[in-house]
Amino acid sequence: MAKKVYTFDQLSKTIGEDYAWRRKELKLVNDLVSNNPSPKQNAALRFAIPILYAHWEGFAKKSTEIYLEFVAKKFLKHSELKSQFIALSLSKKLGSLEIKNIEEKTKTIDFLINEFEKKSNILTTNVIQTKSNLRYDIFREIIFIIGLDETKFINYKGLIDDLVDSRNNIAHGEFLKVDFNTYQIIFNEIQELMDLLKTEIENSALLEEFKKSV
Repeated sequence: MAKKVYTFDQLSKTIGEDYAWRRKELKLVNDLVSNNPSPKQNAALRFAIPILYAHWEGFAKKSTEIYLEFVAKKFLKHSELKSQFIALSLSKKLGSLEIKNIEEKTKTIDFLINEFEKKSNILTTNVIQTKSNLRYDIFREIIFIIGLDETKFINYKGLIDDLVDSRNNIAHGEFLKVDFNTYQIIFNEIQELMDLLKTEIENSALLEEFKKSV
């Protein structure tokens, strides 16, 4: 990642800049879609869907990576963090342990206890994976990794999955007639979703929700 994100202001600025250029480009694309039925409208609707998906996937990946880096750069003690951040910090060490019997399990518990008050070293590289098909179950994994509340996003499940299916059909050369009114709904709701994700990340950073509840 080119920019280093250490403070809330840096996080908000970096996410805001990424959000802004995507919103601007999406508006330009949307302006090319005429509301008058015609072959030109059909073509515009078909190319608009993959671009809409690309910006949604891109923003979801970029913004959550920025937040993960923000948390990592705090270098908080494991005892101060939510469990998923502890898991990211200790994943390499835990992966090297062999847990076959009670003796090994006891050593693992001792290891965790000894690590609890040490500073974290949270992994950030290749942690956020959209798998080029950002269905809701994958998005759900991502927001779990960074500790966001899934209930804020569950109502968008159908939208997210439908957008992936439509993008895939068009990208694979299949004919998919896109209804203008349906497209407008998807266009508006995806921007609502991007806005919600941005807000939830910023709120989580500001309120330090990455910390373990006392």
